[in-house]
Parts: sequence; structure tokens; C-alpha cells
Amino acid sequence: MVPVVLLHGFPFDGSMWRDQAAFLRSPEGGGHAVFTPDLPGFGPEPQETAFSPEDATIEAFAGSVHRLIASIGGRAVVGGFSMGGYILLALLRQFPGDVAAAIFLDTRPDADSAEARANRLASIEDVSKNGSAAFVESMLPRLLGPSAQPAAKDRTRKIMQRQSVPAIIAAQRAMSIRRDQGDLLSQIPVPVQIIVGAQDAITPPSVALAMQSRIPHAMLVQIAGAGHMSPIEQPAAVNTALRSFLALVKA
Repeated sequence: MVPVVLLHGFPFDGSMWRDQAAFLRSPEGGGHAVFTPDLPGFGPEPQETAFSPEDATIEAFAGSVHRLIASIGGRAVVGGFSMGGYILLALLRQFPGDVAAAIFLDTRPDADSAEARANRLASIEDVSKNGSAAFVESMLPRLLGPSAQPAAKDRTRKIMQRQSVPAIIAAQRAMSIRRDQGDLLSQIPVPVQIIVGAQDAITPPSVALAMQSRIPHAMLVQIAGAGHMSPIEQPAAVNTALRSFLALVKA
């Protein structure tokens, strides 16, 4: 079986996939080799590979994923959550041979709108001056659905709180200047699954449905009772969706 690589969103790290990694590695989940890397700059420990704000692009993040995939056999099923989905699309454009199948979770293919870009730039300025605490608390309510359990909220907050200010700034800049990848969707030749929380306020089901309509062979799963953080809010449902897809593509 080809390995499975799961790319975290912003501002998180590979630990957001704890439940999915444990399940997919188990016999019940298919016994897959699963990799959940901390993207450059993210994670509980400072990384020498972190990008400076000037060098941070979604393509640069994709390059780091390409190097990981090269080190584990040169081909993988790749799943990308939110910002990880942006990186997966860049990987498909730059290094299509790396991707045996693609899983997009709570993400979108288009670039930032002018308003979203302005908000990112404002958040960069705020975090630079004041640190990330207020930024985390302001972001948290939008990430979770109205039925999110306290444990999911607490875990989401803790992962966000441990990300460094330089990583947050670099990723915000990279996302603010990312290209629109809509033209790529109809050209994706590999199996595709799209997963979205039914209560996602950031990348709602309407975005996932529009994305599916542009990838003729894509499978779509809506996760009931989940907002944007579907892998943390409803891990069992996301696990089941992933297992079904991986079995179908024989990964």
C-alpha cells in the first residue's frame, strides 16, 4: 500500500490528525502507513526549516511535502485540511506524480478575496505587535460548529496556542498571496474525496459542492454535527469516510 500523508491546517500542527492516524494505522482502519508532518515552522518545537515571511508561499510548503513524499517512496495518498488543502492543490500542480489520490477536507480552491486578504494583513500586524493570544480566541468560535463538545474546543485551542508567532505570520502571508487553483480541478487525474463539516462556516458545504462539480470523479461526504474542524469535532465520522475511500482506491 502507498502511504497516507495528512497535511494540517492553520494555525495547527500534525497532532490535529491524532484520531485519524491512530485509526488508519490500526487493522480496523486498514493498517496504513500514515504520516502527519508538522509543516515548516509549526509544531510544539521550533524548527530550523521554518520559512521567513518573505519566503513563505504555498508553493514553498508544497515543496516541503514533496521532499517528505520522496523520502517515503515517492508517491502517497495526500489529504489536506483547510490550508493543507491549498498545499495539496499546489502539490498537484507542481509534482502531480507524488499524489496517488487526493482528499480535500474543509478547504477551497480559490484565492483570497480582497476582503479576506485585507483581514489577513491586519491579523499579521496585530500578531506581530501583540502576540497570538487574542488572535487565537477571536478565531476559535468560527472554527467550531454550534454542537462542538467542550473537549473539542479545548483541544483546538491548545493546538493553536502552541504555534509560534513567526509561523502564524509566515503562513498568513503565504495564504494571502496564494493563486486561484480553480483551473486545476478538472485536470486532477487521480481519485478524489471531498469532506466537509455540515456546519462549516469558513468553507461551507456550498463551497465543497462547487468544488465537486468541477472534479467530475470526486466523491463528497458531509459530516453531520461538525463545523470547520471536522477531524477533531467528529473524528469517528471522518475516520469512516477516510477508510471507505482508501479501501475504494486500494491504497
